[in-house]
Amino acid sequence: MDIKEAYKVLDVSENATDNEIEKQYMIWVRRNHAYQNQPDTEKPFDIEAITTAYNIIKHHNEYGSNPSQEMNSFRDKIQHFFHYYKLHMVGFLILVAILGSLIQNGINNYQEKKELASLPPEALSIMVFGDYFDPNSQSTPLSDNVLAKFTTWERVTVNMNYAPTEINDSIDANLQQKSVVTLVSDKSDLYLMDAKNFEQLKNNGMFQPLEEIEPTLKDSKESEHIIYSATTEDKTEHIYGIVLKDTSIFNGMPVNDAKKIAAIRKDAKNKTNAMKLILELAN
Repeated sequence: MDIKEAYKVLDVSENATDNEIEKQYMIWVRRNHAYQNQPDTEKPFDIEAITTAYNIIKHHNEYGSNPSQEMNSFRDKIQHFFHYYKLHMVGFLILVAILGSLIQNGINNYQEKKELASLPPEALSIMVFGDYFDPNSQSTPLSDNVLAKFTTWERVTVNMNYAPTEINDSIDANLQQKSVVTLVSDKSDLYLMDAKNFEQLKNNGMFQPLEEIEPTLKDSKESEHIIYSATTEDKTEHIYGIVLKDTSIFNGMPVNDAKKIAAIRKDAKNKTNAMKLILELAN
């Protein structure tokens, strides 16, 4: 309520003196009291609004401003203060969270590097890829079985990437997408796959021609265990995979009887050891 409206509500002139204002307000008070003695009679005026108008006029005459406007202004300042510092506080908390995450990642990376540095050198890294195994099974038996065949090797790491060959529901679709994401960051040397997944990855140019690592394989290209074919980009036929005859490295792991194919990734670090294991399992 502004000052002009207050004069109208109180029903006095804007030039009214303090005495006239007091007298007019007391008239309203007496009227209100009279109506209170008649509970069934509806009052034709709002005494609360009249009282507010009276207080606004009195405050205006004494201090030259509207108390409600001052209150609103003060409230606006308070709200602005909290809004301003709330935004800054939220930003500060986000910054703290980001810094905390970076520090924690740095600590984790340092600890991981420290742990890796204390381990013996990695002789070979293997990716078990496809849907011929139980995704909840442990990879330890496979690494132990490989180390048992090559006693001079000290460490073999095994990564397991479950990729359904058929999409029957949303779960299969999610697992398939997850497997693709895993492949992007994976740097395993040797891949052990089912036939369908091998064909897809081979056509994408992911594997190293095996005869470039072991030239003697060319003499065995007629073998049914040698996969000799071209890729989508390279039409020249090469040996990209070998079907495993010996599957004893899977002992202790629940796997099915599907054909398992070994291939070596193009950017593998341990191609020689990968080739040794392939030849051991192909003979």
